[in-house]
Amino acid sequence: MIVATAGHVDHGKTTLIRALTGVETDRLPEEQARGMTIDLGFAYLELPGSAEVIGFVDVPGHERFVRNMLAGVAGIDFALLVIAADDGPMPQTQEHLAILELLGITRGAVALTKVDRVDEERVHEVTAEVEALLAATPLAGSPIIPVAAPAGRGVETLKKSLLFAQANRTRGKTEARGHFRLAIDRRFILEGAGRVVTGTVYSGRAAPGDELCIAPANLEVRVRSLHAQNRASLEATAGQRCGVNVSGGDLRRHEIHRGDWLVAPALASTCTRLGVRLRLARDEAQALKDGTPVHVHLGAADLGGRVALLEGATLAPGETMFAQLQLDAPALAVQGDRFVLRDQSARRTLAGGEVLEAVPWPGKLSRARRLELLQALALEEPMARLAALMESQPEGVSPAWFARNTNLLPEDLARLTAHPQCRELELVRDGVRLLGATRLEALRTAILHTVRAHHLADPAQTGLPEPLLARTLAAREPPELLRAVTEQLVREGGIARRAGQLCDPAHTPVLPPAEERLLEHVAAELRRHGRQAPALHDMPEPMQITVEVLKPFMERMAKLGHLHQVGRYRYYLPETLKELAHCAETLSESSDSACFTAVQYKEYCGIGRNVTIELLEYFDRVGLTRRQGQTRRMRQRVRQVLGA
Repeated sequence: MIVATAGHVDHGKTTLIRALTGVETDRLPEEQARGMTIDLGFAYLELPGSAEVIGFVDVPGHERFVRNMLAGVAGIDFALLVIAADDGPMPQTQEHLAILELLGITRGAVALTKVDRVDEERVHEVTAEVEALLAATPLAGSPIIPVAAPAGRGVETLKKSLLFAQANRTRGKTEARGHFRLAIDRRFILEGAGRVVTGTVYSGRAAPGDELCIAPANLEVRVRSLHAQNRASLEATAGQRCGVNVSGGDLRRHEIHRGDWLVAPALASTCTRLGVRLRLARDEAQALKDGTPVHVHLGAADLGGRVALLEGATLAPGETMFAQLQLDAPALAVQGDRFVLRDQSARRTLAGGEVLEAVPWPGKLSRARRLELLQALALEEPMARLAALMESQPEGVSPAWFARNTNLLPEDLARLTAHPQCRELELVRDGVRLLGATRLEALRTAILHTVRAHHLADPAQTGLPEPLLARTLAAREPPELLRAVTEQLVREGGIARRAGQLCDPAHTPVLPPAEERLLEHVAAELRRHGRQAPALHDMPEPMQITVEVLKPFMERMAKLGHLHQVGRYRYYLPETLKELAHCAETLSESSDSACFTAVQYKEYCGIGRNVTIELLEYFDRVGLTRRQGQTRRMRQRVRQVLGA
């Protein structure tokens, strides 16, 4: 368990920790000379008859050093609010209490110090003031223990209270899962060992030999040795204060700073925009305005930034709102991290809250969609969050994004995606996406219904031209998602792709008898020419038909899917065009660069230059190939564009 002191300057925090642990936490010469804590101090209390250790973080009480105080209380389990009996609650007491509340710290105790300087009546009076002060906070009902630290009075009672809290803690049990994260608050070089970083472990586990990263610099390091709760250890786990001896080639060239993170490589990504749930402090005098510049205290870091409110122009004291934090420098976070905002001059605590969107959602979102995203992420259980995201985000959820945002290990992600409500779908450009089973089935049904309705409306047509599918569906769907679901249906045989059109596998186009005979005549003429299809104006004479009759007929057959119009005056039978498309695929696969030129294609197919250019430009238009200078490469497989 990690305990942080909180309270006004000169109320006896350091003296109290010395009485509890025997350790002097004022280690800096300036601190000892001034009798005042300036930076963070650390001490440990070994529990009798147990391997457990309670770690203490002694934070500064002076208002000028609240920044250091915030670095110390980030990630703690338990708050020890220190209030002197002679002074009673003071301004810094109230600010520290507000910070603890904004950080979501709900477990604590009050040490009423210097009781040997006042009479019993004053002790009762201050106790009543403290109870009233805590009544409206999460620390209401916390034990208030009178202490005179130099004389040892009340110290054993306080120890027993801390031991009880240690025995009933839950943080380490609930956060040991997930990838390893340690918020760095100190760094130094230890003679004979090298670089050491210390801080609070937020999640996960680490052991000697593990490969980790220091973020946001993304320095790769290796763990040489560990100290957990002031003892040499073979493992560091969530809820402990740890010192980690790290090594790495780049450490000599890069400085490590307070506020950096030591993390598993899976968490090394950072960003400059966070989606959050923000709460303005209850005792703030005025509302918080959209665009307000602030100091953002996250982990052990202090970053500049601005608030972008998403549900209004202002946020009233004590109220909560979804918002974004635009940061001046990259930050590392995961969902659930707590933060505190102070004003631009860093003199006043304004607000706090919880990170929801720790890494940017992969794709642009409107304000309404972003609100839906944050509302889904605000749900407590991971499966409930995932289900709400799959419901609210039409393009589905990237499992890699969800795992990083939530800090999920691969086995935890696999457990979630195995849920009956969850379905995986492979998108061509965006990789795997997760969709709700109900939504996926509804989209599949809509596509099948649309294709069959098209057959009823125009039985002469081979099928529904694929580009028209999105416009024909009742609901607007993301193009990549629509292509992926369509491809899934084609693979399963629910629909077929013929001549670039989607159709029911059992559908047979029904042409009027006269058109059927003419199409057979045209097909015979095109087969006679093979891969070198004739131009339209070269066909009427051998077919003994006028161009005025043939031209509109060919255009109609192309619209119905019986022919492909490759150029303005050139048509191909579907089977011949597919054969020519496979030629391009073969050329691409046989090339080391996966590219081919027009000359190579012309020679491979045995066709003329003009026909080659028309064919390749057609393949570019339908998305089969992509031109890159004088070469082309395949964009999709032939079956995805022209069917099997």
